[in-house]
Amino acid sequence: MARSFALLVALALGAISCGTADPPPSATGRPASVNDPRFTHVSAYGVSAEVPGDWVATPATDAEYATGVSASPGPGRLVPGDQGLLATRVDATEVGAPSDLYYLAAKGPMMAQIRANNRCTITGTHVYADHAPAAITGRAQSPGDFVASAQGTCSMHHHRTRWSYFVAAPGFGPAQARGIPGSGLYMIMAATAAAPGSSRVLHRLVQHVRFGQDGAADFVSAVAKQPV
Repeated sequence: MARSFALLVALALGAISCGTADPPPSATGRPASVNDPRFTHVSAYGVSAEVPGDWVATPATDAEYATGVSASPGPGRLVPGDQGLLATRVDATEVGAPSDLYYLAAKGPMMAQIRANNRCTITGTHVYADHAPAAITGRAQSPGDFVASAQGTCSMHHHRTRWSYFVAAPGFGPAQARGIPGSGLYMIMAATAAAPGSSRVLHRLVQHVRFGQDGAADFVSAVAKQPV
């Protein structure tokens, strides 16, 4: 179990450093515009998104069993420090870890990593579902799910970015029916230059990610009537 949890922690932290073996040789790029007609559809491993047309999109397979899509305007892959998008899901059928470990990975490591970075600031968080698994609380029939989002800013590499993060560990709750069957963890991290309209750009980037047919709003809607 300890080895499985270590793997899930590594997957949860994957959004911090989403490098590829051969990053595209372009520059950091201009700030994305929400009104840019060149936003284009990209997809990989059943995960799809809409990104600015001058961003380079690649399949995201940095961590074992975590698959999806990533995109950025240049070689920088330090989301949320550089502009970019990373959307991945973890195939629970391949990892074989107990569902409570997905809950722990979703709830803790990623935000702890951002809080520990003195170059990044969290400006807002929203927890839509937080039901600790029965194995942790001892309470029977817990859905064991966690769904949350966060926003903030980072200042590094001589520029400032605004970022947005979404995570869902469906557990056995109503969100389990969403997304791609067999997935135990979903993550979206998007960042763009902190410029006028950047909040709308981030909203578009995050809300247009689809895991199969479902997006972040579908996971939130599924758990909206549950007490946190």
